Amino acid sequence: MKKIVLLVSFLFIFVYSAIAVEFWGSKNSNKYHYPECKWAQKIKPENLIKFKSPEEAFKAGYVPCKVCNPPEKSK
Repeated sequence: MKKIVLLVSFLFIFVYSAIAVEFWGSKNSNKYHYPECKWAQKIKPENLIKFKSPEEAFKAGYVPCKVCNPPEKSK
């Protein structure tokens, strides 16, 4: 039962992130990430900043993460 719940949870997160693209940054950093990036997952909730586009992150002074490589501009 736990495996089914975990699988469904993973699929939900994967589908949600594919549909609703957003980018995450931290108040304590100048990088923005895809939400599934290992570094984005380490951001504490109280420090999390969400951006709707790479341009929005760039205007706020953030640069793309070199691990997950989010785009610099929207397509």
